[in-house]
This record gives sequence, structure tokens and C-alpha cells, in this order.
Amino acid sequence: MKLSTKPGKGEKIHIFVDDEYRLTVDSRFWYSERWHNQTQIDSGELAALEEAVGSRRAFNSAEDYLSRRDHSEKELYEKLCRKYPPAAAETAIEKAKDLGLLDDERFAANYAAELYEKKHFASRRILLELRRKGIDREIAENAVEGLDKVGETRIIELLRGKYRAAFSDEKSRRRAVNALLRMGYAYTEIRAALETLEQEFEELDTDG
Repeated sequence: MKLSTKPGKGEKIHIFVDDEYRLTVDSRFWYSERWHNQTQIDSGELAALEEAVGSRRAFNSAEDYLSRRDHSEKELYEKLCRKYPPAAAETAIEKAKDLGLLDDERFAANYAAELYEKKHFASRRILLELRRKGIDREIAENAVEGLDKVGETRIIELLRGKYRAAFSDEKSRRRAVNALLRMGYAYTEIRAALETLEQEFEELDTDG
């Protein structure tokens, strides 16, 4: 089969097989691959070319996703599979890992810190979220290990701030307790924190 090309806009190269348009690639890819020196191509080579182009496009998408924010391997793979064949997604994932663009340990540490500091999640909820992202259990546990485990202290801080309404009426109290449970705090810790603050408020009222 005859292989030919025509320049497109910018760095685009249009590829033709037997004078029929087949696909478009960027010039950096085209001139770095063996096919640019060929004028003939067989069906096996054409399949290899199309696979290489698919992998290239998948990697370009991976770079784009990772430039916006960090991803876990599973998360990125699932995104790529929405647009590309699994084989192309897997090749892109491996290349991103080789280049240091994708690292589950780094992602787990950063994501755990974000959930702890910004969402105020408890360790058990953070571990659950990491596992949902496809992070290996050992890596997830290591990421959580370095976090402060003093749950009651953090609950007290939240009850003094965001959930201060918990002390206004029973409905607000239940709402605050349920919210803290969803954040991963144990009921025993929540109850202990509530009792501690209630005692403090009683002492303040007595002093007043």
C-alpha cells in the first residue's frame, strides 16, 4: 500500500494510504517514528502505526489531565479509557510513570493531607477515600500514618467553630453529630467532645 503525507495547519501531518486520508498526527511524533521514511506500508505496519498514534494521543491527554491536578493511576486510567482503547491507556500510564508524572505514593500523601487539612476528615474516612481512588492499601495506610490521630481534639475544634450550633437545640446537635460521623469520627469520640464542651460552657455560665 502506498503511504503519503500532506502538511496540515500548524504542526499537523495528514497521513494517506493509497491516496485516501487515514489519520492526522503532529510533526514531532511523525518525524520521530520510522514510518516517515517509508513510501509503502503493509497491513501489519499500518496497524502498528495506528496503535502508536492512539498511544500518543492518550499520553497527550494524560499530560493535559495531570497538568490540571494530580491523579491516582486508577483515576487517570479510567479517564483515558473513556476516549481511548485500554491498551493505549495502559501505555500512556506506563510512560507517565516512567517520566515521574504519575506516582500513587505522592498522590496518596498529598491527597491525604488535603482531606485532613481542608475537609477535616478523620483518618478512617481519609483511608476510605484513598482506597476509592484505587490506591493500594499499604500505600494508603502509610499516607494516613503520619496524620494526627487525636480525634477528640479535632472534633472539639470543629464544634467550637463550624458546628457550634450543635449546642443550640437537639435538631442541630443531631445534624452536627451525623456530619462528624460522615467525616469518619467515631461516635465515642464525638460524644466525649460534646461532653467536654458542655462542661466548659456550664463552668463559664457558673463563673458568669
